[in-house]
Amino acid sequence: MSQPSIETGQGGHFIPLAAMPGWTQAMHRASRAHRLGQVLQAMGFYHAALGQAHEQVEAGHTDNADACLAALVSSSLCLSELQVEQGCRSQAAAVIADAHTTLVRLILGQPCASAWRKAAVWHSHDTHDALVNHWQAHGPDPVIERALRAGCLVMSAARPVH
Repeated sequence: MSQPSIETGQGGHFIPLAAMPGWTQAMHRASRAHRLGQVLQAMGFYHAALGQAHEQVEAGHTDNADACLAALVSSSLCLSELQVEQGCRSQAAAVIADAHTTLVRLILGQPCASAWRKAAVWHSHDTHDALVNHWQAHGPDPVIERALRAGCLVMSAARPVH
């Protein structure tokens, strides 16, 4: 049974992850601070949640691949949203781009049948959409362009040559 999503602030959401209670707690705290307009606290908790997600990705526990990457993407998108609200568009772009390129590296570095690769492909759709939406809303950014090109390279590398 899926859990309800939690409102983070200006329309952002995250879904609590039973596999990552520390991350979920940090995201709850960040969301509450975000809703209350406590920007510095929200930034700190979003960064903490994102750090925990990166740690789990680096640890590479196969049984939690989807949860780890969902946490990575969700905390990246929430942090980016707050950064945009604060007028830090370049930082927001960099956060989304970092999440996307992390997923691209996993796609390229994992066997086709691995849980990590499958989860990375799935979650890369969200980061790709976020990159394109950021570009459309705020204009071109070289960080976004590099991340989108990295994703394109993955797709062309996956196609057989005829």
